[in-house]
Amino acid sequence: MQRAAIVLLLLLTGLTGVAYAQTPRADVSGALSFLPSDELDDFPRGDSTGFQVGATFHINRWFGVFADLGGHYNTNSDLGPNFPGVTAESTVYEYLFGPRFTFRGSRVDGFVHGLFGACTGHTNIGFSDTGLTFGGGGGVDVGITRNLAARAQFDLFGSFADIVDVNSRFAVGLVLKFGTR
Repeated sequence: MQRAAIVLLLLLTGLTGVAYAQTPRADVSGALSFLPSDELDDFPRGDSTGFQVGATFHINRWFGVFADLGGHYNTNSDLGPNFPGVTAESTVYEYLFGPRFTFRGSRVDGFVHGLFGACTGHTNIGFSDTGLTFGGGGGVDVGITRNLAARAQFDLFGSFADIVDVNSRFAVGLVLKFGTR
């Protein structure tokens, strides 16, 4: 057990040491996003697609604070036998922020973060809800150039807004990096 912990510590120290001079002061991201639904809990919203944009300010090489805005849209024409012929158009927005911890490599950076904020959802059939939202997630940035990376991200969050009770969210996009530390 001690041997594995030492190897892990040396690996993480080696990975972060390689990229220490390459730590950006800030980054801005944009992504295509997918927000699946739980058909019972998220009714009348179905699986939704949309966008995520975000920004991170890096305090040091491994810690930063971020803000994230997501928007997801869905048209659901199969609401079940109790709603014949009814089509629900839904819109969900997530306004999130929190701490981000980054593990830096020479070309690949991994990160985990906490999510705090709010979600709001609306439909064309009269349903509207807003609630406190919290959760966590993480992802991987793969360097394309010194100031550009590709990002894959997964988040799991819960909300007091009924239209997004407990959901996972997947995103794939690009990250622009500014300045160096």
